Amino acid sequence: MSFSSNTEKTLIICIDKDNDVGTKTGIPTPIVGRDRCLDAATKLALADPEEADANAIFAGIQEYDNVLSSGRICEVTVVGGLFERGTEADRKIRSEVSQVVSGFSATEGVIISDGVEGEEVIPIIQTLVPIVSVHKIVVKHSKSVEESYAVFARYLRMLIFDSRYTRYALGLPGIIFVGLVVISLFDAKIAPEVLVGLIGAVFIIRGFDIDRKIESIRTLSATGYMKLFASIVSALIIVAGIASGIAVFYPSSSGVLCSKCITLQQQIAANPASFLVYGPRVAGYFIQYSELLLWLGLGVYIVGALFFDILRPKPRHVVTDTVALIVLALLFFPVSYIGAILDSSGSVTLTDEFVAIVLFALAVNFTIAAYVYQRFSRRRQQAQANPQAVEV
Repeated sequence: MSFSSNTEKTLIICIDKDNDVGTKTGIPTPIVGRDRCLDAATKLALADPEEADANAIFAGIQEYDNVLSSGRICEVTVVGGLFERGTEADRKIRSEVSQVVSGFSATEGVIISDGVEGEEVIPIIQTLVPIVSVHKIVVKHSKSVEESYAVFARYLRMLIFDSRYTRYALGLPGIIFVGLVVISLFDAKIAPEVLVGLIGAVFIIRGFDIDRKIESIRTLSATGYMKLFASIVSALIIVAGIASGIAVFYPSSSGVLCSKCITLQQQIAANPASFLVYGPRVAGYFIQYSELLLWLGLGVYIVGALFFDILRPKPRHVVTDTVALIVLALLFFPVSYIGAILDSSGSVTLTDEFVAIVLFALAVNFTIAAYVYQRFSRRRQQAQANPQAVEV
């Protein structure tokens, strides 16, 4: 191949360090000339449409056209290394560039590559032809990146337009922001605390699935409404029990319910470290003044669940609810006895201790019996569903 002599000759060098062109198209390197390079790039793109080296060769051809249109003499070539890369690949690239330069006495070179390998070969080519520019070709289309953007855009549309998600993504933040603005108009100091409280409320509602449970009320049956009513009444009674257990430590307009409790609270308030000493007495007083309502609330819930399971009907659940109600009744006196011991009143007797131990033992036995019954009942149902199953 003959080339015109000129003082300025540019050689466009497309670097394929792992020799994808030779491996995938069978065309040996070096490849010199626009038409041959275009043919090689086309065949490489057809052989592997995801191959970035094909884009680098097309970019080299484009650079060749740009330099040629400016009136300068130029040539384009593709040189390849080895699949294993390394030192031997660098030697092969240097040999092929030397072979091209011997036929085209270039005064400057432009390196085109699809990665950092173009910068790596500068030292081994620099002695053959001065390198004036290095172009790194980054492919705009990336499957993983495009899919990531597509998924992100899909979820973004869901958050903005899907009513199932807009209430959380837009509605709740909107309520919080408007609420903060309204609160700041009256007292800006408490706005951060209110913000934290609102966010906490949102977390609780979503974390315990409270919003969906409230929505499902419309689809409840008559027995479902009965269980819901029992649950609400139970919750209110339990809250009242907790409040009554706390109220005894503070004076009220109706009078003092427990003077010893108030004295104890004042001692702890004066010296918070003393809570480690007086903590058991606090627990004892709390149990004595709240246990009745707490047990009543739990009993209401269990009775509601029991009637619900009887009407469905589900015999195994009926047995569980019945046992739970019996255990709750049996534990009332033992827990009351523990509260009396913790408050150090000294009013407990050996008879009380004996009765508490017996009732507690009965409650444990009922619990174990219910667990064993459920386990054997479940195994019997599995055996009936699959007679050939072998229990290991």
